[in-house]
Amino acid sequence: MPVFKPGTRVKRAGSWETVSHVTLRRNDLAVYLVGSTEAVDPMELELEPTVFTTERVPGAY
Repeated sequence: MPVFKPGTRVKRAGSWETVSHVTLRRNDLAVYLVGSTEAVDPMELELEPTVFTTERVPGAY
């Protein structure tokens, strides 16, 4: 399940935008983007890729 929180970069319709805030309405997730007053359906959004490794890295905490 994608994690949407303020400051997260998301891709919508080919352009990168930033999440302003997230609310729950009637058991539905509503994601608001910076500069927009309308909620966006989370299914329309794509998260910025993150780095994940299963190997230990010396010196990393």
